[in-house]
Amino acid sequence: MSSLRRKSSEDLSSPFRGAGGRAPSSPSSGGRPPSSPSRAGTTLVNLVTGKEGPLEDDPSYPELKTQRDTVVVLLVEEVRFLVQRQTLLNHPETMLGRMFGENMSRFTKENEAGEFKIDSVTPSVFRAILGYYTGGEISVSYDTNMYEIKEACDFFLIPFNTATILSENLSAFMNELSNDGARRKFESFLQSDIVPTMADAATKGERDCHIVCLKEDDTVEWDPEYPPAVGEDLLSVVKNNEISRFLKYIENREIAKTVLQEKGLKRIRLGIEGFPTHKEKVKMTPRGGLQVSYFYVQRPFIVMSWEKEEHRSRHVDFANVSTCQSTGTPPGAAAPDEVIILPQNNRIAVDEIELVEQVREDEE
Repeated sequence: MSSLRRKSSEDLSSPFRGAGGRAPSSPSSGGRPPSSPSRAGTTLVNLVTGKEGPLEDDPSYPELKTQRDTVVVLLVEEVRFLVQRQTLLNHPETMLGRMFGENMSRFTKENEAGEFKIDSVTPSVFRAILGYYTGGEISVSYDTNMYEIKEACDFFLIPFNTATILSENLSAFMNELSNDGARRKFESFLQSDIVPTMADAATKGERDCHIVCLKEDDTVEWDPEYPPAVGEDLLSVVKNNEISRFLKYIENREIAKTVLQEKGLKRIRLGIEGFPTHKEKVKMTPRGGLQVSYFYVQRPFIVMSWEKEEHRSRHVDFANVSTCQSTGTPPGAAAPDEVIILPQNNRIAVDEIELVEQVREDEE
């Protein structure tokens, strides 16, 4: 995963630094200036002349480099990018535009060779980013990692949208747009539906929550005399078509899980499970009892906990555990006055990891 992160306008000096991340050192006591770093085998991308190749093959580089008021040298790993300063200033809303603006001396530091070093981005990605400054769009080849392009756009404060990105891999581009949209969407769901449901459980003394996301037209009609054995007192139901649709995608559930983890929640599970909506049939058992079955629909669920002392809650003092006595009723047999709720074969909780494993088994 890339180490890039979004920077605010106040934090402008981080990507540019001198050797070792420090300001240029002063000459040694012997009076000799520090030696320039070796340039053997390095590449120069000269956006002033439009040439690209070995540094030593460009005769214009030494002269252009001295024009510090109009030309800047950006060093990314072992590749040097020669750019006109005005090219960057044409986009003052971006990170590079701000870096080399009027307050350039406050935010940027050169190394001993008069170059500005940029960390946390590869030369190939940075070359694509510079396309925004020279041509207004970022051209992305099919094999380029779109996630790195997205992170770089966030870092350099460049819009990541259809107006700025020209990608050969449309699927990868759409996927990154979906990831961004999914995160914003789930955060809105948190505020509108999920947090209030969690708060309702918390006010009852609960320290975890199991939320089932139903569609708005799902009708739940449980027989009050013979309810399904799903622990209805522990379930919370949210009826929202958007949430139900959103959580059907495994990628969205992964993003939702990440958001919940960032907010400090624990024991998080998201998946699809069967939820009983209404009584389907009732029949008598040979022993004279009732056998009740319910109709189930597959709907998304979210399980999470905010318990701090969960390891202590699970402690069992075996010295005080009572021994259970058998009633004498054979396993699976019903007494004449007993009601059997059929096993919940349709109510199978599946989280995202299990879904991936199932797909792999099907493909094999």
